[in-house]
Amino acid sequence: MSVDHDLGTKRPTSTPVDYRRTFGWPVHWQNGTLNFVIGAGIGAVAVPRARAEQVLENLARQGCRGPALSVPTKHGSVVIFLVEADILGSDAEFLPRDVRVLTAGTSIPMPGTHGPADLARWIVPPDPQQRWLPSLTAVLAAIRSAGRYR
Repeated sequence: MSVDHDLGTKRPTSTPVDYRRTFGWPVHWQNGTLNFVIGAGIGAVAVPRARAEQVLENLARQGCRGPALSVPTKHGSVVIFLVEADILGSDAEFLPRDVRVLTAGTSIPMPGTHGPADLARWIVPPDPQQRWLPSLTAVLAAIRSAGRYR
């Protein structure tokens, strides 16, 4: 699955997923946008779009693929990997400079709100049949591995 292909202008045709009820994710509405709030064992890692495709391939090869979404920022598009926060942030010291482990309390806009601010897109949508998130450790390893082959 290519990042470029999945970042198109597709809009969901069904009703938005109830992320709180289906996945137990901490979400809230703010200014007409549904936001995911990092914390309580759930984390996220922001990776520049140019690096994300190799990371997605590495995660798929490891059998650790989980939800990932594209979000535009003022510095360009990033792909955000949702993770189970299984380690402390000190392991993030050894990441490429353009990769960020997002801190608790950070809000991430979620896809599917059908409003004018609906700019986020799923690259790997969450699967109600497979509700687990990959570990932060696995995602960081996939990012480091992707950096070696660039």
